[in-house]
Amino acid sequence: MQLRVARHTERLDEVARFYRDGIGLIPIGGFHDHDGYDGVFLEVEGSGAHIELTARGEHGAPAPHPESLLVLYLGDDEAVQAAAARLGVDPVRSANPYWAEHGVTFQDPDGFRVVLVPERWEPRVQFVGESVGPSQTAIPVRIEHYAGPRDDLRSLFELAEDSSTRLNSYIDSGQVVVATSGDRLLGHLQMTDTGNPGEIEIKNMAVLAAHRRRGIGRTLIAAAIELAREQARSTIRVATAAADIDNLRFYQRLGFRMRSIERDAYTAAAGYDAKMTFDDIDLRDRVWLDRRVDVAG
Repeated sequence: MQLRVARHTERLDEVARFYRDGIGLIPIGGFHDHDGYDGVFLEVEGSGAHIELTARGEHGAPAPHPESLLVLYLGDDEAVQAAAARLGVDPVRSANPYWAEHGVTFQDPDGFRVVLVPERWEPRVQFVGESVGPSQTAIPVRIEHYAGPRDDLRSLFELAEDSSTRLNSYIDSGQVVVATSGDRLLGHLQMTDTGNPGEIEIKNMAVLAAHRRRGIGRTLIAAAIELAREQARSTIRVATAAADIDNLRFYQRLGFRMRSIERDAYTAAAGYDAKMTFDDIDLRDRVWLDRRVDVAG
């Protein structure tokens, strides 16, 4: 099934420019004087959904309403700021306080409202024991200890470890918790000893790409903190590539602080591809972070 939303307008060229040049929708065709109508087709990039704008015909344009919204999830703040700059008009106050908190609202030339949201839309997860409102889309997720064969988790481990040599050296170590939904594994976290009885290390953690940005990673970290406290550990440490900006952001948002830099950690001798990059940054150095867990916060 595919979606096309059609709307009539008396300002076809102006409205089409707003959505094409301002919002950034992709023109994919149109028509002129077909049974007395003109029209433009615009695609919401990556979604397969289309907007059809039509003009002329027997009926005038519909009246806008402050609660009649087109909501576009653009992914991040930079995308929203770029679209706002292209539009070159001031945002309007949202009628619904929810959208005032979660997005930026603009009016098109007909007065219809478009909300630009600086995040990806994903159905949220519901962790076992957590209540979910009736209007929320949720996937039930359970966090639990894993005692099965580690090879059954290897594809998850490989999402976070690019060296098979290094992975083989530790995959069977420590303890593992997993995030599951029904019989599906969505993510995991492995913790290992460090030689310091007060510390424990997050050795490997990953969430399937289709289920990221839903809170699963945060909840796995919360489970690790709880386990560390139960075992009377004072500190959790973790290492990630200096080039992996997303991981550095993720851990720092969860209270981890940078501890040290290990230069030239990702070498061919350790099983890593010497040409590997993250966001055009060479994979070379490893950053160590830690977080105290014997105190609140």
